Amino acid sequence: MTDPVYILIHPDGRAEWGANKATAEKAMGPYGVGRGWLTDASLGLRVSMSDCALIMPEEFAENPYAVAVLAHVAGCGPEQALQPSRGPVALWGFDPRNEWDSSRPLTEWERAVITEALAVAGCTVG
Repeated sequence: MTDPVYILIHPDGRAEWGANKATAEKAMGPYGVGRGWLTDASLGLRVSMSDCALIMPEEFAENPYAVAVLAHVAGCGPEQALQPSRGPVALWGFDPRNEWDSSRPLTEWERAVITEALAVAGCTVG
């Protein structure tokens, strides 16, 4: 596999690395994908989930695994998360110069931090 550009975290704790951001976006559902920065200082990492995940709880299960992973990578505890996560959530490398899909491979350091966060959250990686 080429270097991953994202990690996709499912509500059941499964996580998968991937190199094609469109594959992760498809897993997030048919309603569009919302994107945001992980933190104000993390201009190189973005978070994505379904635009409708928070307003359609009957269709998108809570994702405490994503909350725990994102909080750990951001350097805070899950109790400090600003909002819950629902449905599949992706954390991906951002490159504003990539006009095609704005993604970039995650660095070795980012992958190491994310791997640690996945372990802390109790995710299974496949």
